[in-house]
Formats: sequence, C-alpha cells, structure tokens
Amino acid sequence: MTDITVVGAGGEYMESVVVVAWHKQPGEAVAAGDLVVTVETAKAATDIEAPASGVLDQIRAKIGEEVAVGSVLGVIREAGAPTPAETIAPSAAVRPPVPASVAPEPLLKATAPATKDRLKASPLARRVAVSEGVDLSVLTASSPSGRIKLRDVEAFVRRRPSHAALPAATAAAGELSLTRRGGRHGTPFVFLHGFGADSFSWQPLIAALGPDVAAVLVDLPGHGRSSAVAGPVSVEALAAAVAAALATAGIEECHLVGHSLGGAVAIALAETGRLALRSLTLIAPAGLGPEIDGDFLAGYGRARRAESLRPWLLRLFADAAIVTPGYVAAALAARTDALRATQADLVEAVFPDGTQATELRPALRRVAAPQKIIWGERDRIIPMRHALNAGAEAALHFLPEIGHMPHVEAPAVVARLVLQNARSAG
Repeated sequence: MTDITVVGAGGEYMESVVVVAWHKQPGEAVAAGDLVVTVETAKAATDIEAPASGVLDQIRAKIGEEVAVGSVLGVIREAGAPTPAETIAPSAAVRPPVPASVAPEPLLKATAPATKDRLKASPLARRVAVSEGVDLSVLTASSPSGRIKLRDVEAFVRRRPSHAALPAATAAAGELSLTRRGGRHGTPFVFLHGFGADSFSWQPLIAALGPDVAAVLVDLPGHGRSSAVAGPVSVEALAAAVAAALATAGIEECHLVGHSLGGAVAIALAETGRLALRSLTLIAPAGLGPEIDGDFLAGYGRARRAESLRPWLLRLFADAAIVTPGYVAAALAARTDALRATQADLVEAVFPDGTQATELRPALRRVAAPQKIIWGERDRIIPMRHALNAGAEAALHFLPEIGHMPHVEAPAVVARLVLQNARSAG
C-alpha cells in the first residue's frame, strides 16, 4: 500500500489544505505521476500526482474537507493485490467537513479575528478579496479552523448583488452612468476604467483609499450601464461625453484617475479645459505610443464562454491566482451581446489593426496639474516603455511583478501614489 499525502511545497507555509477535486475514483488504475487529486493551499490550487502505480484503493479525504498537512488523502494498492477486508479508519489528522445543514452562512456575521488586529485568512483568499472588493470582516469561515478560505470569498461574490445594485448613490448624467462612493466632502476623485471593464473594476482601489475619499466612478460610453457614443467614435468623443456627464452631475473640479483606455480619455478630458483639474494619475494609459496587444483586444471581444475568456483575462495580470472561476464568471456575465458589439466598434475606431491611433503625448505635456504615471513592469497589453514618452512634469512609478492592472494587483501601493499626487496639488 502507498499513501497519497500532502506536504508543503517550495517552502510554502501551510497548516491545512482543502480537497478541491478527485481525478480518479476507487478501483481505477493509476500510473506513477498521474494527476489524482487537487487541493487548495494557502496560495493556490495544487495538483497532487500518484506516488506509485497501482489501483486507487481508498479516498480518505472527501471534496470540501479541510485536511492537515501531512495527512493521508488516499491509498494506492498494487495492481492485482486483494482489497483489504477491513475498513481502514480515516486519518485522525483529517478534519471532517462542516455538514451542509449546519455550515455557517458567509454573509451573516464577521469572523472573530485570530489576534487583536488580524483576521485569519489564507493569502489567496486575501488577494482575491482585494480584487473583488470584498471586506473579509463580513465573512464567516466555513472551515472548522476559523480561517477564511478562497471558497468563502467566492461564495460571497456569487451571492453578492451585481454592481448595478451596489449600495451607492447612482445618477444618470448625460448618457453615462456615474456612481458616487465614499465621502461627500472635498474635491472628488473621478475614476475612468479601461477597455472592456466598468466602474466596478475600481473597487479594490476604492477600498484601499478608504471611506473618507469622495469618489465618482464613471462607466465609459459603451461600457457597464452607459450607452454608446452617438456619432463617430474617438477618444475625444469619449472625453466629451464624460465632460458632459460630469457637468450634469455638478462636478466642476476633480482629481482625475484613468486606467488604460480611461487614461487616454483622462488626458483628452484634461485637454478640453472643461474641468478644474487638481491632479492627474494615469495607470498604464493608452495614447502614449502606437503599440498595443491587438490579439487581446480581438480575443477578449469575441469571447462568449468562460473557457475562451479566461486566457485573455490572464494576460491582464502577473498573478494568475486572481483569475478565479468566480472572477471569470463575473466578467462573462457583465459582457452582454450588445456591449460586445458596441466595444467591437470602439476597437475598430480607436485601435484599428491592433494599433493605438490616438496621439496624446503633446496633450499630456500641456497638462499643468501634478501628474503621476503608474505602470506594472509585467504589463503585456501596453508596453511599459510608453511611460517614457510623457513630459518632464510626470512622475513615473514602475511596479515590479505587476501586470496591466496595478489598481487590482497592488491597490495599497496605487492608493498611496494617488493620494500623494493629490496632496501635491496643495
């Protein structure tokens, strides 16, 4: 008999894992090296291979069970060997799952923290919670250890109302959707998202900025809950629509934050002079060079299934663990046929043949407000070197091991830089 066990890998510290899937069933032949079981560690899903050839004789840890590191997950017997007559008791180190009838409801109460200041949660659960804008303090762990796991965060995301029903004051201004979050006093921060996203993509950064920051989240034309631009599509037309929406909402002064396509719109909006701009923070902005990942634009635009969407979402991040099944499902649900068609027209107009057709370097150099440009060094969508095309007034910040979405992968760092830029305005 050969035991299938789980141990720490690569120096990773783990107290326990959760069994995610069994790929073989009792009685099935296995060869050494075959994938037999997948577990969720503190950092990611880990595949466990068969340590020997034979027949899977027993499964000792069922799907959903939390298992202490070093425990026996299953047993492989030699091919041809008789099945033991006696029943082998489960390993004492295996903790039984919480029965469904008594499992705690993730939305009901906050988990008691392990210490005075820190909640018990796996690193993966923390990262995904940040990317999904989830406050861990509102979750209850489903595991006996009281540690919040990835499954708890994903269960909360599945049950949470869509961004259209977020508890925030929403007003239709012009033809665009504007959502107010946080404080109501002081100069607001206006956020313009990237291509194919919507205002909900800013939630990790909004959470990192804190509740006192007055934020206005804009769904760009043809995105989220906003209608498309009437007439020819261009970055300038998008900026004009945003300017009209902000004016209708009574916003005359702001700190402007733009990501990717939203960065290009932010530059064009600053050029109009229709806002009293206090500071400009650009995150991997478009408009500073001709290159862009045209394959991403095309592939993301035509994806209609989770299997086809996920590879393109992975291009956005350096950390693949962010792209969970729940993340993919939420992104897919937000992409209606109407939005896909509208965004295809936008790509054709603004990024024809996989090229950035809008030149905004001169406009950026004319911006008088304090400027910061933030870029992930592992950005695969727009080359980081485009930041060097900014003028001498722009402060450049390159983030190591970060992809095209710094505000999702490193929201705390980006929040500090945004506030620093705002404070420099005086």
